[in-house]
Amino acid sequence: MATRALVVGGTGGIGYAIACRIAAESNSSTVIISGRNKPSEIRHANMEFRPLDASSMRSIKQYTDAYKSTPEKSLDLLVLTQGILTTAGRTETPEGIDRKMALHFYGRQLLIRELLPALKDDAKVIIVLDGLRGKSPTSLNWEDLDLKTHYGLPAAANHCISMTDAMIQAHAARQKEQNLGRRHFVHAYPGVVNTKIVECLPWYMRGPTRVLTGLLGVSPDVCAEHLCKGSYEAAAAGEKEGRFWSCIDDKGRLVPNKPVWSEEQIKKVEEHTWKVVDDALKTPAS
Repeated sequence: MATRALVVGGTGGIGYAIACRIAAESNSSTVIISGRNKPSEIRHANMEFRPLDASSMRSIKQYTDAYKSTPEKSLDLLVLTQGILTTAGRTETPEGIDRKMALHFYGRQLLIRELLPALKDDAKVIIVLDGLRGKSPTSLNWEDLDLKTHYGLPAAANHCISMTDAMIQAHAARQKEQNLGRRHFVHAYPGVVNTKIVECLPWYMRGPTRVLTGLLGVSPDVCAEHLCKGSYEAAAAGEKEGRFWSCIDDKGRLVPNKPVWSEEQIKKVEEHTWKVVDDALKTPAS
C-alpha cells in the first residue's frame, strides 16, 4: 500500500529506520525525512530530505506553511522522533524555550497543530518518546510547566513525557468533538536502542553506555518494526472502542493502566502548550 509519510528526526537512528521501513514496503510510497543535516546515505529512491531545525518554533512554522502550500501534501503518517541526549542544565533557545523541551515536546506539538490540515482523515501520528512511563498528573509542577525556575533533567523528562500523554488525549478529544476524522495519536516507547546518539554524551559516559545498549538494546530496524506494527494495531483496536489515542511499549503493545487525566488537567496542559509556542512565534527574529 502506498503511503505518504513525514518523519521529523528521520535523518538518523530510530527515525531513519522507520522512514526506511515505510519506503521499502512500497515503491509507490513517498517518505520525507527532516532534520538539521542531510544523511550521508538515503537508502531508497522514494525518500527525500527537507531541512528543518526542529528546536525552533519559527522554523517549524515556516516549514509547515511551505509544506501545506505544495500540491502533494496529504499525509497518511506523521512520525516525530526528534530529540537530544544531553547532561546539560536548562539551555534556552533564542525563543526562550529549553532546547531539550523544545525538541521533545513543544516543537512536536506545533508540528501536529500546523499539519492537521494536511493529515488524511485516517492518518496516524506517532510520537516516539516514552509512552510507557508517564507519571501521574500530580507529579507535574503545575505552576512551572516549562520549568523556567525548577529545571532539572529528571523533571524535564517527566514533564515532556507526561504532557505528551495529556496532549495526545487533547488532540483525540478535539477531533472527536468536532467530527474531524478518525486520526489516531500514538505515544510510543522505543526502549533501549543501539544508535549513535550516545556520541552526544560526555566522553566518560560513552563507553559504559555503549556496553549497556549493546547488552540490552535492539537495532533501530527492530525498533522500527515493533513501533510501526504496534501503532497500526493500536489504531485499529482504538477505533473499534471509539478511542483515538494510544500509548505503546517497545514491543508495540498497548500500555495498560495509564495514569488518569481529568478534562481540567488536559485543558491546562493544552493551554500552557499553545501559550509557550505562540509566545515563541512572536519573539523577534535574531
